[in-house]
Amino acid sequence: MGPLADPPLLEESQTVASSTVPHASRWLEGTVAAIDRNARWAMAGLIFIEAALLLHMGRELTFFYDDWDFVTHDYGGGLHSLLAAHVGNISVFPVAAYKVLFHLVGLDHYTVFRLAVVVLHLFAASLIFTLARRRIANLPALLAASLILFLGAAWEDLLWAFQIGYLLSIVGGLAAWCLLERRDRAWDLLATGCLVLAVGSSSLGIPLVVGVAVELAWRRDWNRGFVVAVPALLYVAWYLGHGESEVTSGSLINAPGFAVDLAAAAVGALVGRGLDWGRPLALVGLLVLLRRLSGSTPISARLAGLLATGLSLWVITATARSTTSAPETSRYVYLGAVVVVLVGVELLRGLTITPQAMASAAVLVGLCAITGLTPLYNGASGLRSTSKVVAAELGALEIAAAYAPPGYQPDSQRAPQIAAGTYLHTVRAIGSSPADSPATITSADAVSRGAADGVLLALEAPKLTPYATKVRSSAPAPQVLGLLGGTQARLGGCTEFSPGPGATMSAVILLPRSGVVLGDGGTAPATLALRRFGDAFAPIASALGPRSTGRLTIPPDTAPQPWYAQVVSSSALTICAVAG
Repeated sequence: MGPLADPPLLEESQTVASSTVPHASRWLEGTVAAIDRNARWAMAGLIFIEAALLLHMGRELTFFYDDWDFVTHDYGGGLHSLLAAHVGNISVFPVAAYKVLFHLVGLDHYTVFRLAVVVLHLFAASLIFTLARRRIANLPALLAASLILFLGAAWEDLLWAFQIGYLLSIVGGLAAWCLLERRDRAWDLLATGCLVLAVGSSSLGIPLVVGVAVELAWRRDWNRGFVVAVPALLYVAWYLGHGESEVTSGSLINAPGFAVDLAAAAVGALVGRGLDWGRPLALVGLLVLLRRLSGSTPISARLAGLLATGLSLWVITATARSTTSAPETSRYVYLGAVVVVLVGVELLRGLTITPQAMASAAVLVGLCAITGLTPLYNGASGLRSTSKVVAAELGALEIAAAYAPPGYQPDSQRAPQIAAGTYLHTVRAIGSSPADSPATITSADAVSRGAADGVLLALEAPKLTPYATKVRSSAPAPQVLGLLGGTQARLGGCTEFSPGPGATMSAVILLPRSGVVLGDGGTAPATLALRRFGDAFAPIASALGPRSTGRLTIPPDTAPQPWYAQVVSSSALTICAVAG
């Protein structure tokens, strides 16, 4: 009887499957169709999410590294400051943008500078969406744009205001491609202006001009050659007068392998990974591309232009940077990733994509966006920690400005571009400052407060000098905050310290602004260490010799916060306040 009972159960399961699967398929098709119809609204929502994410990730940042070149050297000046090369790059429009922002918002609103980069990034993603929608359906176009919109691996281009140069070039190139598709002389003139913006903002403009030139040549649109001729001639004129070559024999030797890794890094960045994922994925993509190129379908002019853009981008970057940077450096992957995505769009033209395939692609793109959050978060954290330390150091520099030599560098590692003379002059000229106030330094983290003390100790550390006169102080005795290994007794304006038998005594005192006189009554020297904002005491070079007296003088400055001294000795000590 058992075998006779099994078939009805199988029939029931088949009935359920046959009624469920079509229903699920219809639901999926309806969902895909709805998103496709409302793709522009979906893109607007994703742009809003990305804008909020970047503004949050970039909180508490200030000018970073190459930013300081613009701040300290290009805030004023005329045409020369616009034309000067920055790390080998043309930077006419970025410097002009900084100059405008210096006058509009000053130096204490870095968020506005960052906002310019964020807006350019969102605009670039929108242009990619526009270009893709003209070739493929709305939903795959939305996914293509999302890969760039949430390109967390390019965190430097998304968070660092200095990268306004790269973003201006990329936006200029993408806008030129959009305008050229209208095939109208007025729009061609606008495309020319966009390419002038691209080549005048960074060296990334060169491969974009090359790509547009190849596209026009592929179409044999010779009468539109002025679109690329004008920006190219302007760049050549700039280079002959102000350009700086960064190509060396070593960079040429390393260039081929470096260029390949640059391309792989761009592919890896799209999935939020580095070269470990980028190399195999790039190889798969190359095989797909080669199969497409070897087929019977004609190669579009846009595909030819994109391939020329990518090839020239990676070759030019490799010849200049192969000995100084890593190929997966964050700021180098953005344009390469844009090229890879747009090449993918060209390869998808004419293909029918099923709803099931679209759903799978959407899941993969979502995973790529989530994976990209890791490098974005880590990059933002690194920039934030650097910003906090540098802002505190600059606050200390401004406190001790009267004692700073013009060539003094408050932080030769985190901000080697900053020298006291040019920085302080810029702050006075613009009338605002990116530095922390003394009150802000007091509430900063321990590392930043310690860094501020390092600057103050280098510029205005209290100094111990011999003192022959016996002190009869009418001022209150210095406040003792801690004592280990000894005892204390107050005598008028002085405090006498006595170490325990065989012990080394350590006393912490709050230094009055008028200074103190220290007397060593034994045979052992006393060592001194100081702090002001930080938690740790830093020793000073001078020590109080046995049976000697010295005065610890505090240079006056603009901050109300007191100094603290730690005195260590195995001899009896007397510390007296000096009357104001």
